[in-house]
Amino acid sequence: MCYSQLSGQQILLALSDSHNVIAAITKYQASLAGGTGLAIDDSARIELMAANLKVVEKVRTEIRALEHELDRQEKSDKAHY
Repeated sequence: MCYSQLSGQQILLALSDSHNVIAAITKYQASLAGGTGLAIDDSARIELMAANLKVVEKVRTEIRALEHELDRQEKSDKAHY
């Protein structure tokens, strides 16, 4: 995604959504680790947790990119004044 086309407000909303995704995955991971709601199958649980970690890493990468763009925009705005 080209973050430079987003406004500061849009970036903040995307950051909020991304943090909410990570929070939801973390909560889900805790339920997997607790063994509730799933049949006892360690290999399936391990695969689900590994997949969740991949998603979290992708979202964290997106968060870093969004934060970088927000910083860039803020520095650009300050340079104009």
